[in-house]
Amino acid sequence: MGGSRSALALTATVALLGGSLGCFGYNKSAKRWAYAGDAVLIAAGGATIALDLTSKAPPCMPDAMNNGCSYKSSIDGALVAGVVLAAAGVFGLLFNATRDNVKTSR
Repeated sequence: MGGSRSALALTATVALLGGSLGCFGYNKSAKRWAYAGDAVLIAAGGATIALDLTSKAPPCMPDAMNNGCSYKSSIDGALVAGVVLAAAGVFGLLFNATRDNVKTSR
């Protein structure tokens, strides 16, 4: 369990660093970096989802009287965080693809 927590922390750190590149570009050069940041967000979201789904606890086995197990939701914080990261990356890609470049005078 400790290994999966450190992997989730590493994935979150990579996502934060990748997200700091910016999700939205205003000119050709900025859009390239924004696409890289968006790709990092999508990859980090996918990795977080995969780590969460592969590190689940084994299902509870109740005794003969159907005692010993309590309800545990299959949706937890890491899964939600992964979906939010991936959705933010996809939104950034779509936003950059449809946004016009800003003409700056130099």
